[in-house]
Amino acid sequence: MRILNIFFMILLTAAFVAGPSYAREVTLYTFEKDPQGWDIPDWATTKKDHVARSLSVSEFNASEGKYALELDVDFSGLPGWQAAYVERVVDVTDWSPFSFVSADVFLPNNAPRGLRGKIILTVGEGWKWTEMNRSIPLTPGEWTVIKADLTPESMAWRRFIDDGFRADVKKMGVRVESNGKIQYRGPIYIDNVKLSD
Repeated sequence: MRILNIFFMILLTAAFVAGPSYAREVTLYTFEKDPQGWDIPDWATTKKDHVARSLSVSEFNASEGKYALELDVDFSGLPGWQAAYVERVVDVTDWSPFSFVSADVFLPNNAPRGLRGKIILTVGEGWKWTEMNRSIPLTPGEWTVIKADLTPESMAWRRFIDDGFRADVKKMGVRVESNGKIQYRGPIYIDNVKLSD
């Protein structure tokens, strides 16, 4: 009987300690076979410091599924800041049930070190722009998760629009940037854009 009680206690403990996690997660964009409305904005094509050249869907690299968004870029290596930017008007505008937004970004092995990524949001009736306070280093040959805290106490954003800014998101963008001393011509992949607890 004592052995049976010990066995029961072990099973009960395992159920609580190693039980499944029920964290809420919604994948917004998977890029399976099409760009799902993501594009290089017209204003970026007129700026000398914006280096995104074209956008397509690729089956060469994906963090989830079979396809990812492929952004072809041309970082010149000249002095000054440069960036490649893509964005989309979002379908799901109320992000208040979620604590984080994230996107996976991949640099090929031949890309140089030093490129960084961040998420940018346009929010509210006035379509106000806010971006992450800090950019995330991207590692060549690896998928990097760019993840930003959406909670009202978050210090992840350059400026707070208000405590409820996540309840009225209009656009989402992903920007890959350099300090102007990096030369790279080739693809950057974006995948698995999601909201999570």
